[in-house]
Amino acid sequence: MKKKILFFIMVCLTGAAALTGALLCEKMSDRRNRRMDMEYTDEMLLELPYFEIVAVKEENRGLPCDLCSYSLGDGYIHLLLPQGINEKAVTVYFRDMDGNYLARRVYDMTKRVMIGNWEVVLDHHVLPVMYFETEDHETYDSMNASETKDIICDGSMQLYDDKTEGVSSIAEASLQGRGNESWGSNRKKSYTLRLKKAQDLLGMGKNKNWNLVGNAYDNSLIKNLTFNEISEKAGIDFQPGMQNINLYVDGIYEGVYTLTTKVSVDKNRVDLEPGDYFFKMDPPVALQPLRYESNTWFEDGLPYPTADLRFPENATPAMQSEALSILQTFIDTVEDPSSESLSGVCDIDSLARYYWIEEASMNFDAWQRSVYMYYRRSDRRIHMGPVWDMDRALGSPYDKEGMLFDTPEGFRVRNAGWYTSLFENEEFRAAVNDVYFNGGIREVLFDGISEFEDNKNAMGDDGDLNFVLFGHANDVGAPDIFSEAGDYASYCSMMTDFYRKRVEWIDKTMREEKK
Repeated sequence: MKKKILFFIMVCLTGAAALTGALLCEKMSDRRNRRMDMEYTDEMLLELPYFEIVAVKEENRGLPCDLCSYSLGDGYIHLLLPQGINEKAVTVYFRDMDGNYLARRVYDMTKRVMIGNWEVVLDHHVLPVMYFETEDHETYDSMNASETKDIICDGSMQLYDDKTEGVSSIAEASLQGRGNESWGSNRKKSYTLRLKKAQDLLGMGKNKNWNLVGNAYDNSLIKNLTFNEISEKAGIDFQPGMQNINLYVDGIYEGVYTLTTKVSVDKNRVDLEPGDYFFKMDPPVALQPLRYESNTWFEDGLPYPTADLRFPENATPAMQSEALSILQTFIDTVEDPSSESLSGVCDIDSLARYYWIEEASMNFDAWQRSVYMYYRRSDRRIHMGPVWDMDRALGSPYDKEGMLFDTPEGFRVRNAGWYTSLFENEEFRAAVNDVYFNGGIREVLFDGISEFEDNKNAMGDDGDLNFVLFGHANDVGAPDIFSEAGDYASYCSMMTDFYRKRVEWIDKTMREEKK
């Protein structure tokens, strides 16, 4: 983006109140009817209480769809357009709040463009950009207003990546709501993206089904991304592909989203064989529920301990019975401190590595909710992973099982759930120490500091823009210990410093315990 946006960001960091000045346009049913009874002059436009600028697809070669301007009352009107647009001749239309077209202009955006005291600025995104055009915008609005997430919005998707010099993917597609508590966000919903035909998006493998995660609990937008990288380097198998992108729906900027592969069984994802099983622990909704017994479970979604059997789909009653038996044996073993058969029912190395990711991240849902594990018939053991859903990690000021997660010091995960029993098991404690000092975990956790910094830097001005438009619009009721940050860079710096202190405290404590 141009340097002017940096000034724009500094001026506009006034929180949610600044959103009232946003010029975000709605898709109109007659958007292609641009007949004007008269051509408004700039003076006439400036007398209006509201107007917006639309760069139109039909009159700008290389534009994927009509794109709307935005401003926050800072003296700039911003047009975010793809690279490769003819900046010397950008055709735009002016509309009023009722969608009436008032004027047509062709601007040379290589020069300064002024409308009264407003300057029109052409910007470009740093991250890849996804443009989704709906077949019916009312369906999109109804989907976002739905509590049941059963409405599907059909349309088409174009994914632009300047690294590939233009369009990297184009497909018929649909959006559908996803997420549990985060679906309550009024600003940034998360979606399932389904393509009519499988495609390889941004090099993450060919598939039809994807996630668009809004990161409703994470104003940094990089917790999921960074802990996914840390988990992969720590040796957790089947970590999903993730990349941050900008999302537009019908020309309206919806912010930075994390495009991810779905956590599902597939040759490009969780690669399992017939006879294997894939579990998700204690989800709010289970498609193939397995009710198990537990001494360490507590109610957090469902009224009793339940795992969802994610693979195989449409499991027979015999398969479900066997899967439940395998799961119950695992639960009984990890909850028995005196058990000598832990290595016989699970891959202890995988369990110890998984623990360290959850502990270092202070994952609030470390032993319930988004916990995945799989059973391989080839070795007849449970393996942990992939790690998923980390937007509530690092400093969540919640009380769970009598613990707060808002300071970087202190063990949290080992004092909750099944880990309370596991840390009384000599075999598991030995594995935890071994992977930390000899299995590369210590180095991976410290490397995470630079990965947070690198991922923040890779956001460029897109992180600043998302923070201004959405960062202070935390309407899911989630407290945030980094809320004092006045801008995106400060927010990420505070969060990274929290993580640095966290791994330093862990290392100091582990070394002291080793003596």
